[in-house]
Amino acid sequence: MPPSSLPYAPLSDLEVVQRVLNGEKQLYELLLRRHNQRLYRIGLALLHDAEAVEEAMQVTWVKAYEQLASFAGRASFATWLTRILLNECLGRLRRQQRAASLDEYAEADLPSADGATPLQLVLNDELRDALEHAVQALPDAYRSVFVLRAVEGLSVGETAEYLGLTETNVKARLSRARERLRHHLLRFDPQRTFTYLGPRCDGMVQRVWQALVW
Repeated sequence: MPPSSLPYAPLSDLEVVQRVLNGEKQLYELLLRRHNQRLYRIGLALLHDAEAVEEAMQVTWVKAYEQLASFAGRASFATWLTRILLNECLGRLRRQQRAASLDEYAEADLPSADGATPLQLVLNDELRDALEHAVQALPDAYRSVFVLRAVEGLSVGETAEYLGLTETNVKARLSRARERLRHHLLRFDPQRTFTYLGPRCDGMVQRVWQALVW
């Protein structure tokens, strides 16, 4: 049966593991929802491909469930789980005849022809989304000037003519728009990138639930 979208409970990971082993199998969903984000970021750093990462995550969660009784609590559950994911990712890299260790893989992680690695391209997508959000948050007067000048590439004179402004006003508004965008993007936090929440997390819970043999 599908998971019940349990709310986060004030239980430690070790307590959840113990209760799952004692028969409350539905609580396994709590562990998925707590650690999906971490697994996704780590997997993406190694495999660079979101689809491959999700496949590795699903395998990791199934293996973790099957091996749950071996979790002794000497390390944190997150550390134990991460080791399973790393083994899965490195196994996939070996099967692709790529480096078998993190050091060897780092040497193979060369920039693409345009100077960006696949992981950087994903981060660029995140930055683009952040910039688009910042542009939409600009006051109308600044946003219209920024879009016409910086996005559409119109000249100062053309922008002034379209908006009924003086060229001096166009330059001043563009400068203020850029300053606001710069201030907004200073708050861009890489820790908040590569998010794996909402429907994506729900989908992984569903996939793992269907793959598990209860």
